Amino acid sequence: MHLTASEQQKPEDPESLDERARKRQAIGLSAVRPTAKAEVYHPPVQRGVNGLPWLAVLLLVAVLAVTFWLLLRATSPGVTMSVTGDSGSPILLQDDFVQPVLGLAPEVVTSDWSMGYVGDLYQIHIAQPGVLAWTTLGQIDLGAYRYDTSLMLTGSSGDNSAWGYAGLIVRYQNDQNFYLFVVDGRGKYQVQAQEQGNWRTLQPWSDSPLLATVGGENLLGVEDDGQSLRFFVGPELLYSTDDLRLPVGDVGLLAGSRSQGTARALYDWVRIEAIPIAR
Repeated sequence: MHLTASEQQKPEDPESLDERARKRQAIGLSAVRPTAKAEVYHPPVQRGVNGLPWLAVLLLVAVLAVTFWLLLRATSPGVTMSVTGDSGSPILLQDDFVQPVLGLAPEVVTSDWSMGYVGDLYQIHIAQPGVLAWTTLGQIDLGAYRYDTSLMLTGSSGDNSAWGYAGLIVRYQNDQNFYLFVVDGRGKYQVQAQEQGNWRTLQPWSDSPLLATVGGENLLGVEDDGQSLRFFVGPELLYSTDDLRLPVGDVGLLAGSRSQGTARALYDWVRIEAIPIAR
């Protein structure tokens, strides 16, 4: 089962923000994040030159000259105008879910699973064993990229939630063709491919001391340079493969449960950065 959504998110009213705070508190989180939102800057309305004092005219000319010089430098060979992150790579897109900008599925509830925004997090909840659910970001022309997220599986190491799992989808074509990289609540990870509806395990469930268990944060990442897929927890490589049978496609988030488990996955943010294409 999967959902995709591409409709633009509308600005939220105060009642929606209050509802997000209530939902965060209901799952044991603070009503708001520790960091405040950045205030939106509204540029002043521009006026014509006629009627302005001569000093204002001179200032306007100076600003235009500086702007032209900066644009000239930015478009010179060897200069990139992209915003960059800590790694120095151009950021293609990012969303911290405070005011969502991506096409993730809105709030949907079924008897087996649900997904949607909870405060400033994105949640996928699996209520029944043996269920897999996902949503895609609607990004199909990424080129070579690194895709990262912050994920926490909530619950207890002593209940069925430890058997739930969650992670990332890459090279998504449709509901029968994609790769997935998941971690469970016991500190294990797995890499699989679904091709024409048939599952192929690339890396079976494996322990890693780098992974957090239920209630801990995992920083998951996938790099796709066009020739290979590399799967990370934080900066550390867990697994890589160049056995790629599916073309470049969309990316997404997913959660699932084994035959005896449930899952509640909370995603704090997602980010996609450009990386060099393999030659």
